[in-house]
Amino acid sequence: MKINDADEAKLHNIVDMALIFSAMIRLLQKGSKQRLKTMTLSILNDVFKAETEIQFNNVHEAFCDWGVNNIMLAEKRRNGRIIKESAPVSYGQIAKIFDVILAVVVYYSHLPDYNKSLVISKWLHAAVDTKMMKHLKNVYPGDIRPWPATIEQVKHNEYLAIQEVVNKFIDEKHGGTITPTQFDDIYWEALNR
Repeated sequence: MKINDADEAKLHNIVDMALIFSAMIRLLQKGSKQRLKTMTLSILNDVFKAETEIQFNNVHEAFCDWGVNNIMLAEKRRNGRIIKESAPVSYGQIAKIFDVILAVVVYYSHLPDYNKSLVISKWLHAAVDTKMMKHLKNVYPGDIRPWPATIEQVKHNEYLAIQEVVNKFIDEKHGGTITPTQFDDIYWEALNR
């Protein structure tokens, strides 16, 4: 049995909670949660050490690139028949998982420490879901052509464009007073009532 020190155990538990908090986990093949946890724990130090938003975004992209090559959606069955084959997660799906993890670890839990979490929190991306995309599309129908209908359809470039639209929405509708993670909190709650 491996026993971590208190800080390491805390980090492991927070990452476990973050993975459970992400509704996407239920769509993945068995064993994916552990692979995601292992990769998250190995890359969080790079997140914590990031000195610029560019460095942070490079770490984010590296995680997502790893995810689309290593994490698979589970096969879907109905009445004993396969209705959807297993396939790799999309960039949008893995990014949403990582965005939720980072929100829990950095924004909610203030890791690696309070002051550094305030810096990193400004760089976090919104964990946009299908309902949020639909809302953003209604406000800015021409900003992305075509708008993906689901998070599963979101490729890397579309993900970046959606994050730009989130920032535009924040500037125009909230006067730039909230972060993308706060956008996620506000609109996830509002759209899922």
